[in-house]
Amino acid sequence: MCTQKSRDVFIELARLAINFELTAQARKATIEAIADTITAAAATERSAFIKPLRDIYGLGHSAIWFTGETASVSGAAFANALSAAARDLDDGHRKARGHPGAAVLPSVFAELDHCLFERKHIENESIFKAIAVGYEIGLRVASAKRFYARTGFWAGLAVAAALGSLRGLSVEKLAHALAIAAETGPHMATTTAPPAWPQPRGTDVKEGIPWGVTAGLAAVPLAQAGMTGALDLVDHGAFFDTKAICAPRVQAMICETYTKFHAACRHVHAPVEAVAALIEKHSLDWRDLREILVEAYSGALRIPNTPTPLTVVEAQYSIPYCIGLVAVKGLDALARMGPSDLGNKHAEAIAKRVRVIETATFEKSFPAKTLVRVTLKTENKCAISPVTAPSGEADHRPGWALRRQKLVSATTHCLSDRSRERLLRAMDQLKSGKLSMLCAELFRHHAPPQEP
Repeated sequence: MCTQKSRDVFIELARLAINFELTAQARKATIEAIADTITAAAATERSAFIKPLRDIYGLGHSAIWFTGETASVSGAAFANALSAAARDLDDGHRKARGHPGAAVLPSVFAELDHCLFERKHIENESIFKAIAVGYEIGLRVASAKRFYARTGFWAGLAVAAALGSLRGLSVEKLAHALAIAAETGPHMATTTAPPAWPQPRGTDVKEGIPWGVTAGLAAVPLAQAGMTGALDLVDHGAFFDTKAICAPRVQAMICETYTKFHAACRHVHAPVEAVAALIEKHSLDWRDLREILVEAYSGALRIPNTPTPLTVVEAQYSIPYCIGLVAVKGLDALARMGPSDLGNKHAEAIAKRVRVIETATFEKSFPAKTLVRVTLKTENKCAISPVTAPSGEADHRPGWALRRQKLVSATTHCLSDRSRERLLRAMDQLKSGKLSMLCAELFRHHAPPQEP
């Protein structure tokens, strides 16, 4: 427990991280998190940013997944975090309102790859524990903040905790690593007090996760070398519920994450699933739809929701356009939404008939729950959905068969059949707690480039 004065929360968090117990439940959730993040990255088109990332962060022996290329630990972690978050298929946490897997997993595996190259052996259980610790510390802080901040704001904390666990830092060193990561991570404009910065249009930067990753990775060696951070940074009740940060918990934070089956913002999921269910139940034709009403909560209205997105990222943050696309092409279209799905005139026409409103009932449950109700109207029919929560929530964790299905559905456009089968076999071995086949697949054929 934190002290009554809420002093030096980072010291208490460091102790918590070092004493963290990887329960059977947390271990299972960690294995699922690995599978999910690798799936999200595998479903992404190969990055065009490898050369500038190597120029910025340097050459090294850590794999940039599915490319045959390598970079330094920071460069590879940045690239893989970018890929894991790019299609909005990565896991999330409801109360933290962010995405821990895209930060923690690429960082741990980049460090693991580097260690393997140097012939340093790390036990699988140490890797699982480091990942779970990263989730634990990052999500505790993120869930206790009294303001909205994108994932990049706290991603460095999660990464520093994970890397610090792998390297066996002392309480003092780990506390300073957490403080350094927290102070140097991307403090994006949307975290400021009113007047708030307007919601920006969708870009590749998205939630700033890769930038948080590099801050977290840098914080650990700097703390090891003696650099100090502001240990009281989060010890302020006006901004953080300091008691909640260190409070005893029934289960590990990693057990509270949700899984996404559509390549879009989480606010999109419940509405499109409700629309798809109504169309199927009532045998509706998209051509007959005249009005679509989505009763939701404030978070659903804070994304851009443009009916005519110009980029994939804009489409990912548009409830109306995703509804239009699902109405025209079916729910499976969202598992792999990409550039070819932009500019669909039929989807845009449906999107312009969508209205998203906030209702007091659903707002009361937000952000703990993201509930919606959808009404579809045709000339002769009015169909109303039940109150709908998105699939894959923490209290309905998907089984392994659904996770395999997600990998197959999401990678049909970017992995060969042979590569997909290899990855599926590696995932099945991972299910039993073995990492060797997955590491061989991720780190396949990646001789590091030579210095010019």
